[in-house]
Amino acid sequence: MSIQSLSFFQQDQNYWQNQRAWSQAQSAANALINVMGQAEVNQAKGLASIANGTALARVKSQLVEGIQNLLQGSSGSSTPAAAGVSGASSAGSGASQSPTPATAVGTVPLTRGTLLSTLGFLPGGTFSVDAASNNTKYTSTGDDTVGDLINAINSGPAFVTASINSSGKLVITSRDTKDIITIQGSGTDAAALGFGLNNDSFTPTQPKSSASSPAASSTGNASSKTNSRSSAGQSAGSGGRVSSIGQETASSAASILSASGASGSLIDMLA
Repeated sequence: MSIQSLSFFQQDQNYWQNQRAWSQAQSAANALINVMGQAEVNQAKGLASIANGTALARVKSQLVEGIQNLLQGSSGSSTPAAAGVSGASSAGSGASQSPTPATAVGTVPLTRGTLLSTLGFLPGGTFSVDAASNNTKYTSTGDDTVGDLINAINSGPAFVTASINSSGKLVITSRDTKDIITIQGSGTDAAALGFGLNNDSFTPTQPKSSASSPAASSTGNASSKTNSRSSAGQSAGSGGRVSSIGQETASSAASILSASGASGSLIDMLA
């Protein structure tokens, strides 16, 4: 009986060949792990970027809306100092604003090229805009976009205009300062565009007249009353009240909110 055995040289060659194969397998596994890890990192960065962009758009919209409301509310009131300077020449008269038409602003970021189906607006779904006794009703075809909806609203019987504002929200504005805008939709179609519950009815803003100053009782004492009103206005101004002119020329949103006494509103809007 013969016993076949490998030489030490052949055993050594076989060992190193096995080691090279194992090393190559380990390198391939490490490369795969690195690729998978990088893919997960890229996915996390992408999701974070999307969430951050959505949050920034929401905060910007809230800031713009809050500042506009603040300025619109303060622009109709006159300062005490200005009332004192006007004197008897403006007695009995009050400044007034022009009526502001009803404006509907959605809450969902979108573009003119956004497909309605991606927002949950299904084929056959409807979006209706009522202004006074006129109604524009749009029905989705399934492959239409937000731009198609805007064109239909602008050319419809309802006396309104539709557009996308700088914050990427759908804005529908009445062309008449007396009309009330009401928005409806089948199912959740209206909510898909940002006009859900509690954001589906919009009224115009009527002008507010400032309080009229009392007229002078006679020509002889008109000058003294003018001086007294001027002094009262100056003392009121020095008491810490900030006039609407100061609010309108403030350099930042924070200073405007602080000047109006609405401290903390800026932080609340960021929440």
